[in-house]
Amino acid sequence: MPTRHPLASLIHALLIHGALVGAAAAATPGVPEAPAPGDASRAAQPVRKPYNLPAASLEDALNAFSRQAGVTLSFNPALVSGKRAPALAGQYSVAEGFAALLLGSGISAVAQAPGTYGLRGANSEPAAGGVKSLAEVTVAGTRDPNSLYKPFAGGQVAKGARLGALGNTELLDAPFAISGYTEQAVRDVQARRLIDVLAVDPAVRSTNSESNAVDVLFLRGQYLLSADVSFNETFAVVDTRRIAMEQFERVEVLKGPSALLNGISPNSTTNGGAINLVPKRGTDVPLTRLTLAGSSHGQAGGHVDVGRRFGEEHEWGLRINAAKREGATGVVAEKVGTEHLSVALDYAGDKLRASVDVAQNRRQFDGFPQFHRFNAGFELPAPPPTTQAISQAWDSSDTESVSLVTRLEYDLTPDSTVFGVLGGVNYKESNLNAGSTRLIAANGNFTAQPSVFATGSNMRSGELGWRVRFNTGQVKHQMVLGYSRFTGDGQSLTRTIGSAFTSNLYNPVFVAAPTPPTGLPFLRFQDTTSDSVSVVDSMHLLDDRLHLVAGLRYQKLDIGEYASGVEVRRFMQSAMAPSVGASYKLMPTTSVYANYAEGLSQGPVAGGTTANKGEVFPPFKGKQVEAGLKYDAGAFGASAALFQILQPVSFVNSANYLVMDGEQVNRGVELSVFGEVAKGMRLNAGLALFDALQSKTLNAANDGKKAIGIPDYSLVLGGEWDVRAWPGLTLTGRYTKVDKQYASADNTQSIPAFDTYDLGLRYSTRVAGKSTVFRVSIENVTDSSHWLAVRTGFLTRSTPRTALFSVSTEF
Repeated sequence: MPTRHPLASLIHALLIHGALVGAAAAATPGVPEAPAPGDASRAAQPVRKPYNLPAASLEDALNAFSRQAGVTLSFNPALVSGKRAPALAGQYSVAEGFAALLLGSGISAVAQAPGTYGLRGANSEPAAGGVKSLAEVTVAGTRDPNSLYKPFAGGQVAKGARLGALGNTELLDAPFAISGYTEQAVRDVQARRLIDVLAVDPAVRSTNSESNAVDVLFLRGQYLLSADVSFNETFAVVDTRRIAMEQFERVEVLKGPSALLNGISPNSTTNGGAINLVPKRGTDVPLTRLTLAGSSHGQAGGHVDVGRRFGEEHEWGLRINAAKREGATGVVAEKVGTEHLSVALDYAGDKLRASVDVAQNRRQFDGFPQFHRFNAGFELPAPPPTTQAISQAWDSSDTESVSLVTRLEYDLTPDSTVFGVLGGVNYKESNLNAGSTRLIAANGNFTAQPSVFATGSNMRSGELGWRVRFNTGQVKHQMVLGYSRFTGDGQSLTRTIGSAFTSNLYNPVFVAAPTPPTGLPFLRFQDTTSDSVSVVDSMHLLDDRLHLVAGLRYQKLDIGEYASGVEVRRFMQSAMAPSVGASYKLMPTTSVYANYAEGLSQGPVAGGTTANKGEVFPPFKGKQVEAGLKYDAGAFGASAALFQILQPVSFVNSANYLVMDGEQVNRGVELSVFGEVAKGMRLNAGLALFDALQSKTLNAANDGKKAIGIPDYSLVLGGEWDVRAWPGLTLTGRYTKVDKQYASADNTQSIPAFDTYDLGLRYSTRVAGKSTVFRVSIENVTDSSHWLAVRTGFLTRSTPRTALFSVSTEF
């Protein structure tokens, strides 16, 4: 298959963005009148430290200073927009440093609590109790154009996240359920894949084990494919099978349909929620971090993370991440090898911000586990011991992806910004395996058919938008107008080789590797074009206690279905997807919220091993209603949510056909707590209750029966404890309990409930004067063998007990 070289794609994208820059530069920016000067408030920290910060925009200077000073600073970005700060060199206390940076700006720093500061304009007053009543942004000293929220105590869960097109939003201010997980969380769990970070959320589960070649997640009972994860709010630019975590600064989750805020994803599996990945950026303080890692099964690898900023005002940033890991998984004959390289270049000027992200990922899976289909009419057998091989030793899967994303933002005025995004990903995969495994009896017998399968896809995504702030009376508006377009095409080849055979879960049969054929043609199986136009208005009123979000997105899908490479039919459908939401702060620490959201989704495509492979089903709509409560106590937070999601049902039946039959109604309750609940003790825990039922099924045969793959409850109890007697030492643990899951639409087959235990420790110290962290964790401590999940007719089993260990040093 022809693929465009990344450099050619990069040049093409930059030319397009160059035109956007020219158009933006032609506009005449307004210059706001400078307010009267003011002095910084006195702080309660008399200790002076040396600083050497270059002149920069006021926001960037405050970010860098607050991080080096070790304090938390909260402010509204609009307050400092368009302002500059002088260079800061010499010995300063916190109060003196803020005063020097803010001199002549008309803004002063206000101490709110020990180690916490806010900003106040010359004509404004802080809210009662020292907490500002407007939506504040808590920054982490980064020059990322979209400033990140500081985390709760412990550093793993952020106090805010992106709300789609509206950008970063405070947790209490968002009228939707959002969460954000930091780079520290990624490092602390020694994440190899996305679920390692999100496993603390009971409403998010993985359907696959660590050694599977593809990641699929459940969000609120709806499955989400890796290809439908967004990169800095842009779809169709990440690896379509498994995402390397080394490239990202934050992992953010927005639950429920999010068409208005995020648009439509390539495979439209975002009705349960959307996941956004925030890429790393160059750091003001030079960073060079080396991590060496290994596992109890013999995997070994390393990761290098380098961040720098250049220029007179540190306006240019560079971030490079390179990682490699390979070795056994614990299952006999299973091996995994991964390679990752990503480079990010960004520019952060006073009005212009731009970035280019390039990444390449390669993976090789040997003896990789199969998804097990199953016939109807018998009780599903228990899985074999976790380390027992079921797959053939010659089963292999090789994948590679290359991605490029460019982004540009330009401030026409302090309250008006235009932006554009262009990106894409090329993906290819080749497999040789005894696949299409199908359980045929309760004794564990299954059939398998050796085959070759290869596929490739090229996806492109673009976006243009205008973000503007204005007031109408007492109402503060942030309005975003946007247009986005996604195109994608897929080609594949499938051919059975050799003879089918019968094996057994507990006494597997191993056969000789067949000789794969050569010269087989790739045939197109699908092409997709999605266009959408959106308008969304974010409104703050009643002293910023009430936040309203309302808008519409017009979506148009054009999907072609192919047989033997020839187009056989085409779907064209359009729809308006409205969404509304409201949050209200009962007090500075507590808010309530509610929302209604819709999303147009591309219909599912029957997989290459189904009897109706390649069949494309019509698009459909998903709808959600939700209400909830959020609490931010400073060191820790908590949330509660009630929701209902309605959408059509698809699954692979016992005859091996992908079918759509009826509707699925997911009702649920989510309870979560995160952060430091007591000194030195942190929790990251939650409970999700589900009542997922089928309705409107054919002849009402399955009406009122449970939906496939959704347990009645999922519980996660995670915690950390700092050992006072040994400074720097932290003990970690997590308990997970998942209830029974039905495996068939008629509820005659199911997989039992399971629970797992994970334990670990982390030790932070200095070695040869360098900051160093040692990490050890044991996953699935009891080596529990269970069916991990069932989705649309597939079973996957659990991962063996695995010890992970790593050491990270910053130079």
